[in-house]
Amino acid sequence: MSTTIAHSGGAFQPSAMPTLEMSAAANTRVHEVLNRASPDVTLRVAGLRRGTWQVTFDDEGAALSAFAVFRSPQVLTLTNTDVPAADMAFVVAEGEIRLVLDPSTKAFWTIDVPFREVAS
Repeated sequence: MSTTIAHSGGAFQPSAMPTLEMSAAANTRVHEVLNRASPDVTLRVAGLRRGTWQVTFDDEGAALSAFAVFRSPQVLTLTNTDVPAADMAFVVAEGEIRLVLDPSTKAFWTIDVPFREVAS
């Protein structure tokens, strides 16, 4: 799988993107009405995607550089050649950016990235 993350200063490719979890707010509202079985419904467009994904690096320098990019306030772009449905413009938001060195091998660095999709 080839993942590329473009940012204001260039782009980088992690070794892997092992997990991707997405959701979207269902913005339609349902209003219960007294003495009526059928509720009133306000149809609304669902929100953009949000969630968390991981990227893995087999190089400490690349992992630290990516961690710095994710900590910088900017709009980024994710493209994935194997899973085009994952492609999006996004910001890092609503959570913590975690950098973890694999405790058993000490060879892989993983970054957890909380994201919110934005219109590009």
